[in-house]
Amino acid sequence: MKRTFILILIVMLPISCASNDTSSSGPAASIAPQIVSSPIPVHTATFEIVAWVDNPEPKLGSRVILYGSLLKDGVHLGGMAMRATWPDENQERGVPNCSVQVIYGSGVCIIESEGFRSGVYVPVTVTFEYQGEIYSGQTGFTPR
Repeated sequence: MKRTFILILIVMLPISCASNDTSSSGPAASIAPQIVSSPIPVHTATFEIVAWVDNPEPKLGSRVILYGSLLKDGVHLGGMAMRATWPDENQERGVPNCSVQVIYGSGVCIIESEGFRSGVYVPVTVTFEYQGEIYSGQTGFTPR
């Protein structure tokens, strides 16, 4: 036991006598975490209007069914109004010819093709308002 005590004392003595003077060695190095800013990718949504008619060349006097959808990143949106306009002398300027609620991802309007000229293209503009932005697209038909 005495030998163990002497051995521990011999090992501890040089450690306790070591100089703690750090003034001659310069400033101590410190490791600080570095904050590196990396760009955060910003996803901008892609919107698409899909508008079509069931018969692009209807007989005069027949009905044309208009469909319209607003897609956000490929997903059909709903719960908003779809407005459609086409040339009509009996319609007040600035008022849509059709205004419907979009449910199940599509709005549907019925257009009577009477009163249009045969062989003359009838442009139809479809408009959606979503989160304060207005999105519009076009389709049309040519009565025969």
